[in-house]
Amino acid sequence: MNWWDILKRELRQMFIKDPRRVLYLFGACAVYILLFGLLYSTHVLSRVPLVIYDQDQTRLSRSLIQAFEDSERYQIAAYVNSQEEMEEYLHTQKALTSISIPPDFSRTIKTGHSSSILAAVNGTNLIIANSVLSSVQEIILTFSNNTGGSLIEFTGQLPEQALHKVAPVTLELRILYNSTLSYLDFFVLGLAMAALQQGILLAVGASMISEYQNIGELNNVPVWHVISGKFLPYWLCGTLSFIMALSLSALAFNIPFKGSFISLLALGTVFSFTITAFASVLGAICHNEVSFTQFSLAYAVPAFIFSGYTWPQHSMDAISLAISYIFPLTYFADTIRDLMISGHAPSLGKNILLLLSIGTVLLIISTLMYIYRRKHSSDLKQNNQLSPLKQ
Repeated sequence: MNWWDILKRELRQMFIKDPRRVLYLFGACAVYILLFGLLYSTHVLSRVPLVIYDQDQTRLSRSLIQAFEDSERYQIAAYVNSQEEMEEYLHTQKALTSISIPPDFSRTIKTGHSSSILAAVNGTNLIIANSVLSSVQEIILTFSNNTGGSLIEFTGQLPEQALHKVAPVTLELRILYNSTLSYLDFFVLGLAMAALQQGILLAVGASMISEYQNIGELNNVPVWHVISGKFLPYWLCGTLSFIMALSLSALAFNIPFKGSFISLLALGTVFSFTITAFASVLGAICHNEVSFTQFSLAYAVPAFIFSGYTWPQHSMDAISLAISYIFPLTYFADTIRDLMISGHAPSLGKNILLLLSIGTVLLIISTLMYIYRRKHSSDLKQNNQLSPLKQ
């Protein structure tokens, strides 16, 4: 029996003898009760990277910048000298929001008119966008009232002019990518990818547990034939399930599909590879399918919570951040959303390499565990056969 025979044998198991595996792979719709309470109760969204473009360079504009520096919500990522440089920071996500102060900011206010500040925010992460929306308006309103109050103390004006002086600064806000702040765009992709992960885990787990329970059946088959014949169907089906999930998201729910299909496919392929290898290792550790299912379900919730998909990594404490690096979903789900909604993911290449490295290590571990358990089973069988002879 070669690897092709094993592959066909595995496909028969998947589609005919145990169709649950296909259901896991292509129809996983697990409902996750997310433990956001624990995560949100200990953290306040802070240190949102902010880029500032000050075209005025006056005492008044610097006092406005100081208001943002004093806020715990923001961390100044850079001060730039051009619109193009500011947009590059937003595009590469070195900054998630920006403030642009016009060149006549101070002069306009002193002449009794309102001056407009432009704030831009990356809308791919709804929690960040909502936080920026509320805090920017609060900072601008406070600054405007303070500045207007100072100006009106020194001069008596007509009602219309006085109104401008009381509120000399107005805000123009632009939401990038997710302009309507749609929860559909924000949540559905992450939940779909978490369900994909769970489907691969359950399907591969059922296969590996079954194989270990009948491990002597393939004793005469080379190890690489067994591993490749069993691994490939789930890896490929997981990738197909990923493509199906993206297609349904775009076609059925009109979620933006701005990213390169090749980039999306590359990321989905390596994620499917890594989770298939991870499930193979778990299958060697767990003694039966019940214990495997319990472990995979217990794994699913923290994997999604700490993936950075809903609560950004830069606002996690050190312990939560360290935990987030453990899960493959951390290098996958948020990157998929960035690609789909904005068409660009700064960490795409790095995450693909990390997932591929993790998957390769896990596959090697899984292979070594299979070799060990097959040898142990063979030795045990020989000892059992020799025992009656000795007696």
